[in-house]
Amino acid sequence: MSSKASKWLISELRRIREHEGLTQEAWGSRIHFSAQHVSNVENGARPVTRDYLAAVDRAFNTDLVSFYKEFVQGESTPVWLRPWLDYEERAAALRLYHPTLIPGLLQTEAYARMVLAACPLSVEERERQVQARIARQVIWEKDPLVRLHAVIDEIALRRGDPSVMPEQLERLMGLAQRPATTIRVVPANSRPHMGWFGPIILADLDDDGGPVGYLDVAVGGFVVTDAPRLRQLAAVWESVSASALTVDQSLDL
Repeated sequence: MSSKASKWLISELRRIREHEGLTQEAWGSRIHFSAQHVSNVENGARPVTRDYLAAVDRAFNTDLVSFYKEFVQGESTPVWLRPWLDYEERAAALRLYHPTLIPGLLQTEAYARMVLAACPLSVEERERQVQARIARQVIWEKDPLVRLHAVIDEIALRRGDPSVMPEQLERLMGLAQRPATTIRVVPANSRPHMGWFGPIILADLDDDGGPVGYLDVAVGGFVVTDAPRLRQLAAVWESVSASALTVDQSLDL
């Protein structure tokens, strides 16, 4: 975390701790993180994450998560993704499909790091993007009743580093136990479906402003709001869903 905003955040965390007269061990005890974790954050060896800042906010009545969201997470998020994030946070329901990868909102930190390792990024920039991606998963903390329906092709379950995939699959199975979440798999021997052309996301907004779509492409992504293309995305979703296994069959797989 080398930007001005990130450096300020680290210095502010240190300032608050010293103002409270706490050692790193005592600070860690208050926010339920180890002293080593606190030390790594303060010397820049470990990125500041949203859950760390949320713990500080709860313990010391600060508002560091808002700063993180506005300045640190924003700087780590690709420009083309930023317009989508507001819709994602407002969503009462999300429908995700990806033909080759586990969707970002379902990824573990190690899986996200593995995927982004294929991109031409510096180690530092890659780590910032990993943390920004994981921070988006705050949707689970915000409202456990946010409905999420994910469909993933079987190839995505079988592709990846053997040291990373067991944890990722366990995460999928854990999320699938949530009452508002369904995860289904399109088997490798399925018939052709419209999802072969690429990943899609559809958001139904909690203020009756939806649906809104999002398309990922190799060089970026863009929000879809016009009715004709939204109908096309809905057709893609129906085609994908029709090809997927049931929830129980998917968990068995």
